[in-house]
Amino acid sequence: MTDDSSLLRLPVVTKNRILYFCDYLEIARLRNVCHSLRNHIDLFKPDAHVKDVSVGNMENTVIIFESDNNSKIWIGYKEADDGCTVSCKTHMGSPPVTTISGLDPMDVLMQDFKIYLRHLKTPLTKLKLDEVCCNPLLQMMRSQTFKLKTNKLHLSELSSSQILAILPFFDAKCLKNLIIETGEALGVFQELFETEYWRNADQIRLYYFRIANVRQISHLKKFIGHISRATATDVEFLKNTFIRSPLFKRCTMEVDVDIDVLSIKEAFGAPSFDTMEGHSNRWHFHIPNDTTSVLLVEVFCKKILQINRINRSVVIPGAWIIH
Repeated sequence: MTDDSSLLRLPVVTKNRILYFCDYLEIARLRNVCHSLRNHIDLFKPDAHVKDVSVGNMENTVIIFESDNNSKIWIGYKEADDGCTVSCKTHMGSPPVTTISGLDPMDVLMQDFKIYLRHLKTPLTKLKLDEVCCNPLLQMMRSQTFKLKTNKLHLSELSSSQILAILPFFDAKCLKNLIIETGEALGVFQELFETEYWRNADQIRLYYFRIANVRQISHLKKFIGHISRATATDVEFLKNTFIRSPLFKRCTMEVDVDIDVLSIKEAFGAPSFDTMEGHSNRWHFHIPNDTTSVLLVEVFCKKILQINRINRSVVIPGAWIIH
């Protein structure tokens, strides 16, 4: 195509409007037309502002794209006679349903997702993967030579074996925020703690399985999860570790065995503030070389341990700060 063609002479707004209504296969074909069109697509294509991508949703075969301007593209794939149907919904409406003959819905989804990944120029902000699409994605990635790059990964309802199988296909240096909702009660998932993904992460949120000991989270900025038991020694270790970390923000852990509040009082002294007739005990600690923040250690109902870096201005009046 020459640069004076009618398509290339259209205003930028008009060309972008056309791209908005193209599916990813059409965009991939347009990129091969000429250098001018390829350069324009790479700069203005719809995924240039994609914030979150979800592959699968519970038992549904879907891809969901959310952009940084709060718009959403929802693409659903369903079985049909001799093939599948593909429907696309956006904040501007829903184009007619497309029927594709001779293909399975999951195969079509993976083809579309493969095309999308092929044209990514920067790491994804967030990728959510549901169990329904895990094994097909594994099969697809085994034939690729690249690793998926995403800053935040949310694995939903995957088994322990699926988690360990899918993680190596992600770039560990890029992955900083990990959320795992397992499809089974795993107890202590030791194999995960030994991976580079755990060691390189800044933020981790776990559901339905426990860390083995508090030292496994000492490198994190944020952690939400469970542990079987947290002793006064564990609480003091976390307090001393996080008070020295300028990047630490929050840690919340639920425990199976009641936390020994009396032992913590022996280590820290009387609480800076206690509420709800002793159900909540709070200690506020001065952070060296920080005049604006304090470290809050709270034990709630002997079952929840919270450690937060908070602004001094929100410290409850009457509470004292321990130096």
